[in-house]
Amino acid sequence: MFDLLRPETVMCPFCKATAADGVVRTLRTGAGSLSVTWHALNCPHYAADRILADKEG
Repeated sequence: MFDLLRPETVMCPFCKATAADGVVRTLRTGAGSLSVTWHALNCPHYAADRILADKEG
C-alpha cells in the first residue's frame, strides 16, 4: 500500500534540515499519507521522536 504513496517532505521547524543536509529522518504514516522529516543529528525533535518510538536516544 505505501509504495503507491508519495511521501510529503516536512522541514523540521527547529533545525531546518533538508534531504541535502539532514543526517536522520523520521517517518509518519496515517490515513493514507506518509511524511518524511529530516533532522540534524543533535536536533531535539529527533531525540523526541526516538523517545516516542520507545527507543533510547
